[in-house]
Amino acid sequence: MSMRIGGAGGAQWGSHIASIHLRTDYVRLGADVQAGADDRRIASDKAAIVESRRDIAAGRRTTLVDVTV
Repeated sequence: MSMRIGGAGGAQWGSHIASIHLRTDYVRLGADVQAGADDRRIASDKAAIVESRRDIAAGRRTTLVDVTV
């Protein structure tokens, strides 16, 4: 199944999805720290958070979102 969200209301969906990615990355980092994950895993989680924050700040995901299931 494939769905494309764009147009006038797409910006709101894109922003929402970007914030979900940020929240997911943040939760993953916390879980990995508690589980005692290795330094590479922690660094990867931190990099994902930085990327998600950049996506929100730059509005990269606000124009078009493709979802494939």
